Amino acid sequence: MKPVITDFDSSSLKEALLRLGLKTYAFCQIIQWLYQKRVTSFDEMTNLSEKNRQLLKENFRFSSTKVADIKHSADGTCLFLFELSDGKKIEGVYIPAITGRITLCLSTQVGCAMGCHFCRTGEMGLLRNLTQGEILEQVLMIQRCFPAEQVTNIVFMGMGEPMANLKAVSGALKILEDKKAFGFAKRRITVSTAGLVPKMFEFIQDNKTKLAVSLHAPNDKLRNELMPINKRYPLAELMQFCRDYNRICKLPVIFEYILLKGVNDAPELLEELIRLLNGVSAKINLIPFNSFPESQYQPSSAETVEMWRDRLYEAGIQTNVRAERGRDILAACGQLAA
Repeated sequence: MKPVITDFDSSSLKEALLRLGLKTYAFCQIIQWLYQKRVTSFDEMTNLSEKNRQLLKENFRFSSTKVADIKHSADGTCLFLFELSDGKKIEGVYIPAITGRITLCLSTQVGCAMGCHFCRTGEMGLLRNLTQGEILEQVLMIQRCFPAEQVTNIVFMGMGEPMANLKAVSGALKILEDKKAFGFAKRRITVSTAGLVPKMFEFIQDNKTKLAVSLHAPNDKLRNELMPINKRYPLAELMQFCRDYNRICKLPVIFEYILLKGVNDAPELLEELIRLLNGVSAKINLIPFNSFPESQYQPSSAETVEMWRDRLYEAGIQTNVRAERGRDILAACGQLAA
């Protein structure tokens, strides 16, 4: 079967095209057609010769990923259900803000193997990794649905653990940041991880993208209960990575902390968190828990969230309370499950 053209990174696609006899300028045109004009067939690449279009048809194909469903939230958020070539399904989210910022939340796997107890995706288990093209197609298809809107931010916070699909994620990042392709600035892209420490070190060798670490507990005992990955890579290893990340990438670590009523929101845990982050350049996103069917957890009260926010500010830690977006359509953080 012919390879999907969006599965190629820029350098490998250029090499493949040169081997077919196409010129460098044709490569630049093709990248533009794929990622800026977002065409869905080679026939639409009208500034290429008919011969070159035929060569492309004979050697490559477009992804067969399609939009299977779209759910619209009252707050403007849209939950996209994508059907992949093998019939498996993933979800991505379009999130507009009143400030004009438009964020796309992308998936990197079908399901997830991390098994975090508060996350609906983990109930699926891991079915398979996405290809680079399947990651990029989420951006392309959402953009085609909103052609007049300018996407400003990308977050890899959908289904799956990005570090467990590192090759495809790194390839997608290169295309997203390529000025000839999507042209997103590095500061506009954030990659989330549950804490696969060895893969995180591998990731920052080639990528200086912003990292968001799912923390959710300030000690190993509680984090082991909530996030099984902590048994393999405990907090001491994770925090050492965060200090190294500060030094190598010259960026603060973004810590995600979902507040679960009566589980991880006690005042003594807040003080423990402040001590844990001592010496680490950090930002914290406090996330009120987003319920889903059969979940055993409840969100912390608004008063508790405010208390955590104010105390973290007092401790000198930049803190943001994540806005609740798309909860009514199960599109919020931790609710994706295709």
